Amino acid sequence: MNIDQDIKQLQENIISHRRWLHRYPQVGYLEEKARDYILDFFNTINFDEVKVMAKTGIKAVRYGKNPDKTLAFRADMDALEVIEDTGLEFASQYHGYMHACGHDGHMAILLGFAQWLSENKAELPCNAVLLFQPAEEGIGGALPMIQEGALDNPKVDAIFGYHIMPEIPQGRVGIKDGPFMASTSRITIDLYGIGAHGAMPHKGVDTVLAAAHFITQAQSVLTRRVDPLQPGVITFGKLTAGDVANVIASHAQIKGTIRAFDEGVSVEIEKHLINLLKGMETSHGIRWEFRKDEYYPAVVNHPELTNRLRSVIPEQMQFEAGLMMIAEDFAFYQQRVPGVFLYLGSRNEEKGYTYPLHSNKFQFDEAILLTGVQLYKDILFHI
Repeated sequence: MNIDQDIKQLQENIISHRRWLHRYPQVGYLEEKARDYILDFFNTINFDEVKVMAKTGIKAVRYGKNPDKTLAFRADMDALEVIEDTGLEFASQYHGYMHACGHDGHMAILLGFAQWLSENKAELPCNAVLLFQPAEEGIGGALPMIQEGALDNPKVDAIFGYHIMPEIPQGRVGIKDGPFMASTSRITIDLYGIGAHGAMPHKGVDTVLAAAHFITQAQSVLTRRVDPLQPGVITFGKLTAGDVANVIASHAQIKGTIRAFDEGVSVEIEKHLINLLKGMETSHGIRWEFRKDEYYPAVVNHPELTNRLRSVIPEQMQFEAGLMMIAEDFAFYQQRVPGVFLYLGSRNEEKGYTYPLHSNKFQFDEAILLTGVQLYKDILFHI
């Protein structure tokens, strides 16, 4: 992609934004450092409206020639509870927290685009809404942003967003119409039994044994209860039970996720897991509780809008992305207005930028940030 000269001139500022934000990572709804930094920056440029919403989120509006058309662009703000091991001179200053998912880059792109919008108001063909959204990583900041007016006043007609993606080569943009990223449900299952001496297990109800059987049997839901042509994943990532080695555990807790692209598949998986638990009341004598703690719908790119984007992105840059089971609360915006989510390729084997998202060594070439700003500019003029 050819980078316009007016975009190239923003490079130093964009990199400076990214590195400052990388130094001060904070998790969902605690992104005060990023919020204040972004607000301070908007105070130095010309923008029509800037508003804090969803605790630490920001909505900024720049009006264009056509007041009846509005495009929105979204960046997520939160970091992860990861101990950084990149060796960067601008590494995290907060031990145990890191921008290991590229959100510092997403914000830097949007700040660079904001500066360009500020300096070129007379050229803008339509309104531009910039959304800096908190709490994408599992808590979910998109819905509160929407509920507080992120897509209203002006009414948004379409929304776009990126995710920096080390699975895709640097210089390419991952694009796909229709289902793109999976829905995800975070679930918690509590099992209740009866504690007893480990030497007399017959006097208790063992929740460790019940949990082990449940986790094993749950995998049969995908192989025997769900259409094999419909993708789905069940992952149990946390199991806690008991207190000491010689006591039958009276309580066990299992935490996991359900992922699918079809809403009906998610519902079907949940139903069968609950049926397994009901059966274990008889087979193991346990009591149980099933909770759905969080839910993100599937990211589904608007087909017509995606096809129009194909004429904006140079053909040699387009990378036909496959389905991925990772999730994104960008999906909530797409349920309200047409939207397209893209992958900004960052894999660069020569420079060693191959570590996956959420790795404590995750890193990317900052040159991709200019590509992100340029593409947003092109979208504004050609969509």
